[in-house]
Amino acid sequence: MSTETSRPTVPATGGRTRVVALAVILLASFMDLLDVTIVNVTVPSIRAELGASPAQLQWMLVGYTLIFALGIITGARLGDLYGYRRVFLIGIAGFIVASALCGAAPTAETLVAARVVQGVFAAAMVPQVLSQIQLMYAPHERGGAMAAFSSLSGLAAAVGPILGAALLEADLHGLGWRGVFWLNVPVGILALIVAARVLPRGRGSVHPRLDLAGVVICAAGLLLILYPLIAGSAERAWPAWTYLCLAAGALVLAGFHRHQVRLARRGRDPLVEVSLFRVRSVGGGLLVQFLFFVPVMGFFFTFMQLLQSGLGMTPLESGVTILPWPIATTIAAGLGAAVLLPRLGRLTVQLGLVVLAAGLALLAVTAAGATSGTGWLAFLPGVVIGGAGMGLTVAPLAQLTLENVPAHQAGSGSGLFNTVAQVAASVGVAVIGAVFFPLIAGPEGDATRGYGAAFGATIWVSLALLALTVAVSFLLPRRPAAG
Repeated sequence: MSTETSRPTVPATGGRTRVVALAVILLASFMDLLDVTIVNVTVPSIRAELGASPAQLQWMLVGYTLIFALGIITGARLGDLYGYRRVFLIGIAGFIVASALCGAAPTAETLVAARVVQGVFAAAMVPQVLSQIQLMYAPHERGGAMAAFSSLSGLAAAVGPILGAALLEADLHGLGWRGVFWLNVPVGILALIVAARVLPRGRGSVHPRLDLAGVVICAAGLLLILYPLIAGSAERAWPAWTYLCLAAGALVLAGFHRHQVRLARRGRDPLVEVSLFRVRSVGGGLLVQFLFFVPVMGFFFTFMQLLQSGLGMTPLESGVTILPWPIATTIAAGLGAAVLLPRLGRLTVQLGLVVLAAGLALLAVTAAGATSGTGWLAFLPGVVIGGAGMGLTVAPLAQLTLENVPAHQAGSGSGLFNTVAQVAASVGVAVIGAVFFPLIAGPEGDATRGYGAAFGATIWVSLALLALTVAVSFLLPRRPAAG
């Protein structure tokens, strides 16, 4: 049994040591976020070198995000049980090893397996970041640390495409796309060494039991849904077994919900706090978030394919093309949360969804007429408008969704919100990829036209989902609570 307690037991948790400790855990979280955004740029290179199929490319992305989503809550509870510092160190050590396995992968199958392992250890590492912040900082001191943590996703979105493209262009030691994964090794080792010296020891005062049965049932249900979507992504006509899998997956997830309700009624610790779904703003907000992230994450995946494989852009050119998106997202998120949300309420989210749809539609029009000579400037208006729409949506959505969550369930609500985002990312790559890949081959053998037409088809699906999202958004509170 661990001797760690719920209070810090290392003497130097203030001053410079605390700043170093915060920097280390934020660096680890940044590594996780970067590994999602940076890999999108490398997908065409991986496809060319390893001969990866469309399904394997999708599993390379989905395997990481899905396992990470399934493991977030479990990782947080392992920290409560065995100590935040201990689980964090195990997580980052495993993440380093898995990154090396990705960098050395000889085949596409090996790379997919290594990415799954990466997701497992990321799920152990990342939940401890917020726990460590709570451990090191008193409530009135957490504002700066939480602001730094919240800014990481925008920073990773901006840095990822450019850094990935730069590593591909540099081709250090002939590594090519492998350098993206090998970068984690020296950075991770440095973070591991420093973290072992400066992080405080602590664990939760409440030790919930792990719902291992819930983990297995939920994973089985999601796998039954995602596998046929990805396996059938290269086929124009899906075989009958794919529809049977989808139906079975829906039944298994329904069984998972019943299992969670049963545990809650018995006073046990369910994996998901299902009582939160009875809060209208939470249930509606999570559905909005899911429907919103599916087209957005599918867009990132297919847009990189269009730019590099369809239009022949270099990785650096494609990184420059997408860079205005996260910049516009960051600016619009601040505007939406601080200025528009207090005045317009949920209309801010709805406005963001409409602006996002306009940006995606403009990108589809540009792609339809694009040639191998089309540059990044042609896509700039659509990228900026789409990024601004995303920013106007994400920040207000989080506040409105968690608006009415009881204080004692704040952790569960936040964890559920993040888990839905990760699951939606996996579903988005699978669903949008299933539309995209069968349509790549142009009717006249023109690869550029084929990619443009396939991308346009995915945008029509995305616009339909965004229209549904706008309808569901009326479940959100009309306005945030005063103060």
